[in-house]
Amino acid sequence: MMGKLYVTSSGRETKMLDIAMIKKAAQAETTLPDTLEFSAITTDSRQIEPGTLFVALKGEKFDGHDFVASALEKGAGAVIVDHNPGVDARSCIIVRDTLAAYQQIASAYRLSKKGLRVIAITGSNGKTSTKDMTAACLAPKYNVIKTQANFNNEIGLPMTLLRIRDDTEVAVVEMGMRGLGQIREMKKIAVPDAAIITNVGETHIELLGSIENIAKAKSEILEDFTRDNIAVLNGDDPHVMAMKTGAAVTTFGTGAHCDVRARDITPVGLMTCFTYESRLTGCEQQVVLPMPGNHNVMNALAAIAMAERFGVPDRDIAEALQNIKMTEKRQEFLHYGDMTIINDAYNASPASMKAAFETLRDVVKNQGTGRAIAVLADMKELGPVSEESHRKVGAWTAEYGIHEVICYGPEARFISEEAEKYGVSVHYVQDKETAARCLSQMVRSGDVILLKGSHSMAVDQVIDLAFKKDGIAHA
Repeated sequence: MMGKLYVTSSGRETKMLDIAMIKKAAQAETTLPDTLEFSAITTDSRQIEPGTLFVALKGEKFDGHDFVASALEKGAGAVIVDHNPGVDARSCIIVRDTLAAYQQIASAYRLSKKGLRVIAITGSNGKTSTKDMTAACLAPKYNVIKTQANFNNEIGLPMTLLRIRDDTEVAVVEMGMRGLGQIREMKKIAVPDAAIITNVGETHIELLGSIENIAKAKSEILEDFTRDNIAVLNGDDPHVMAMKTGAAVTTFGTGAHCDVRARDITPVGLMTCFTYESRLTGCEQQVVLPMPGNHNVMNALAAIAMAERFGVPDRDIAEALQNIKMTEKRQEFLHYGDMTIINDAYNASPASMKAAFETLRDVVKNQGTGRAIAVLADMKELGPVSEESHRKVGAWTAEYGIHEVICYGPEARFISEEAEKYGVSVHYVQDKETAARCLSQMVRSGDVILLKGSHSMAVDQVIDLAFKKDGIAHA
């Protein structure tokens, strides 16, 4: 059969959710009749259409209960609340905690889909790219949905599960975390049949204190797995390989011991060619990946291993990877005039910075002209190792042959100081606006520009600020 890949969105998807399931899952109180059904469920009052169930979530800066009346005016069939905010009581489904109820409903809905299999992906780096590749590799055989963007937290996960369609056969979901126990709780919601762990790095070390604690948090995804479950693990990462699980394990990497192993990795322009050997299928074939970087080869290997475990033919896997479409801002390649922009600005850690520098170096080398320019901002949540990590990044700018570095942010000052020690041309500026002005005055024909920093630093906005205002065409 030929499958399909559906990208879930933040909008509504057509489905039927009945009150009986909601009451049972969320232990809710309501006078609404059990025969009532909803065509969609949303936490965004702007997405309301007739027949939608609205969930009033609370955050640090908002309270969904403030939008309940508006949701009902737009045609919401009912609202899930922890108290009646002054509307018709007959429209309310009262629960103790609206987020917990949302998660419980999502889990019950996922379990109601018999035959559905869920693949959960976690790791310090590469989750979103691995999710994209895994979903693409499964799509030739299965109807697949995947998490939109990186909606990988306690709200984004149920959002994805609640967009499962009646014909969905596989759901590929990300699981991020900021502390111990969070992946365990998300696993209870998604009830995954299989898992991928991409790697263990320093991301979130400020919150967890050590690499060992980060590994412990990631390993929660493997808890309670049996031989009926699949675990695809990074065989090159000693922290991952030290994890214990009862699952059927498949390893990926470049080491000879790995079940799915890459060799002959060769950059070709903006592409990467490699050959993989699989002990699972006995296959040995070349893959042309339409993106540079050895880290992307590792992400592809994880996807290959999972797809093989799900019975996808290797020839279909190679074709899917060659035609992959990645989530935006994850090493997204843009062209402004004859300049190349590598927009990798969604997030940043020391490991992903190093991988991005490797890509930048290879792109410049392969095109044979132009300079490597990096616009860099703070890496967040590194705690006591923040200065050391930023200085390490500064040293890497010299190691990877970056010609010009533009930095902004209080922590990025350490990048600039260290890069300057190694003779790199550095421009430490006040903010992204100043960075954009500096970049627009600096660039030359054929330059390759990397944008990299934690999401809150908005490095991706430098593109528009530096180029679009000058009318340079975007191809």
